[in-house]
Amino acid sequence: MKLGEVMKRIAVIPARSGSKGLCDKNIIDLCGEPLMAYSIKAALKTNLFDAVIVSTDSKKYGEIAESFGAEVMYRDQKLSNDWASTYMVLEDFLNRIELWIDYFVLLQPTSPMRNDTHINEAVHLFDDHISDYDFLVSVKEAEHGQSLVKPIGEDGSLKYFNENYADYRRQAHVEYSPNGAIFMGKPKEYLQQKHFFGPRSLAYKMSKLDSIDIDDEIDYELACLCMQKRLELCCK
Repeated sequence: MKLGEVMKRIAVIPARSGSKGLCDKNIIDLCGEPLMAYSIKAALKTNLFDAVIVSTDSKKYGEIAESFGAEVMYRDQKLSNDWASTYMVLEDFLNRIELWIDYFVLLQPTSPMRNDTHINEAVHLFDDHISDYDFLVSVKEAEHGQSLVKPIGEDGSLKYFNENYADYRRQAHVEYSPNGAIFMGKPKEYLQQKHFFGPRSLAYKMSKLDSIDIDDEIDYELACLCMQKRLELCCK
């Protein structure tokens, strides 16, 4: 990339209709707004993208997305079932936009605490290292280190937990896990590798609060409480 050249980047927000855990999860009301709106508004507020596009299979979802300022790309029904992987959805999306971008930013609507500040920081971090990395993934400090996460034995025993945990010190085992909030990738490299991880992937660290990912009812209730508190603080 030439010095002073402007990056071409887009934000894509995948939002298929239906959900087994929470009914219409991607548009469920969160403190007065549909869940996907938080990701759309955060992306638009950064003014960093040539386009903010919601990928969906639903006309209703598309109309909601457009009402908050996003563009909409409707996906085929075969990419809207439980068997459609993230790669399948992004492969279709990237092929349809003809790969005219330097990189794309995937913002899952189930991470409403991720705001424009996080996106700004992650984009600038990636831009600063664009020659050395092909991907970026947001992470949080893991609740437990891998030494505390093991399978239960076939006989029901804890035979795989073969350590003296009385001497376990959490501060000596700082590890991280992806939080699902931000993914970035160069189109060609993503289509070749088919995922965002590995030595060519850069980590962007986020707090536990900002990493809330809504998957089930408990996650949703927690997100409602945290978002309400954040909104109250912003209004003071």
